[in-house]
Amino acid sequence: MEKFNELANRTLVPIANKLGNQRHLAAIRDGMVVAIPLSILGGVCLIISTPPFKPDTLPNWGFISDLLLGWYNWAQANKAMLQLPYNMTMALMGLFVAFAIAYHLAKRYKMPTLNTAIVSTAVFFIVTSPAVSAVPTSAISEGSNMTDLLGMAGNYIPMTFLDAKGIFTAIIVAIGCVEIMHFMLAKNIRFKMPEGVPPAISSSFDAIMPLFVCVITFYAISLFIQNVSGELLPSMIMTLLAPAISGLDSLLGICLITIIAQTFWFFGLHGASITQPIRLPFMQMYLVANITAFTAGEPIAHFFTQPFWSYVITLGGGGATLGLCILLLRSKSVELKTLGKLSIGPAIFNINEPIIFGLPMVLNPLMMIPFIFVPVINSIIAYACMAFQIVGKGVIETPWTTPAPLGAALGCMDFRAAIMVIGLIVLDMCLYYPFFKLLEKQKLSEESGVQTTEN
Repeated sequence: MEKFNELANRTLVPIANKLGNQRHLAAIRDGMVVAIPLSILGGVCLIISTPPFKPDTLPNWGFISDLLLGWYNWAQANKAMLQLPYNMTMALMGLFVAFAIAYHLAKRYKMPTLNTAIVSTAVFFIVTSPAVSAVPTSAISEGSNMTDLLGMAGNYIPMTFLDAKGIFTAIIVAIGCVEIMHFMLAKNIRFKMPEGVPPAISSSFDAIMPLFVCVITFYAISLFIQNVSGELLPSMIMTLLAPAISGLDSLLGICLITIIAQTFWFFGLHGASITQPIRLPFMQMYLVANITAFTAGEPIAHFFTQPFWSYVITLGGGGATLGLCILLLRSKSVELKTLGKLSIGPAIFNINEPIIFGLPMVLNPLMMIPFIFVPVINSIIAYACMAFQIVGKGVIETPWTTPAPLGAALGCMDFRAAIMVIGLIVLDMCLYYPFFKLLEKQKLSEESGVQTTEN
């Protein structure tokens, strides 16, 4: 084990540190995190506007059934109004991500953050959602002639790729624009204003030339792609990324990213943060696709969403240690029982640093196997339950600190998800139990030795 630790410290730890400090990955991570509250708001609005039941399947629960039926009828009557916050948040996810990633990357370069973020957002609009002339469907009625329809036409911005489907385009555009602007700033390529001009005005003129260069560069690429393939840039990017998109949503992909994150955790590195720039764009895209299908009454396709990560893979925190915390509460060891009392509260809200660093799980050869592979077993079981439609897939992003059974039920809009999570907690207790007993035996021996010495 010592040789293994030495090898990991020479190879894995430096790689993890470089990934964690790499400015582009860090900007992607920070920019994606900024968008999470928008996802939660959109999810709450979706829960309110789309009750997870149908009137014909509602049991006869008397007063409760009347309340639920009233909620359903009210939501159906006001669906458009209730879903407006969702349309202005999650449905514009790519737009906010383009702004946030450019902002954070510019901040790391010590560039003017606001100017850079605005340039990135403008370029993202140009290549992702060019305005089109169209007639709103609400204005079309039976018997309308072509002349009248053309008179009602207006300019509209399509939202097809402004949501999570545009996230990868947002990443490319944001990083590309910042790098262009950083190069021009380093070479002092800008309009030089005379002394005495207010800083705010001077700063705005500094962005003019980089804006033109960024727009010309990305717009030319976009027009070339449209002429060659007939597709917009985000559509082409989605086509190229199709293998990766399907791969990470597969059982093998989920297990692999879980093992990578847990291995980093074992060596004391924040595995969730290190893997976040890779997995979060995909997870957001999967979630929005699932929400769109859910609201349309269509089959839900994707497994690897925020509810899956928060309430299956990290059930109680990294390593799915909620079951272990429950075991610690019944330990014969005074040290382990005390740690269990201290850790059970945070673990209920998916926070387990007291266990990771207090037990510890980090560099603990006794706990290495369950710490890495219990989340993998959870993933396999949850994936199977969702694949066989025993449990619904994730459609809502909930705060990751929501207690697991409740968070899973809300995230999947399915009460059976809560039952599955409770079953996983019991299973995790069984999987951790043999290793817990070995650790307990070790601690009891140490405590017995201390008592003998004191006597």
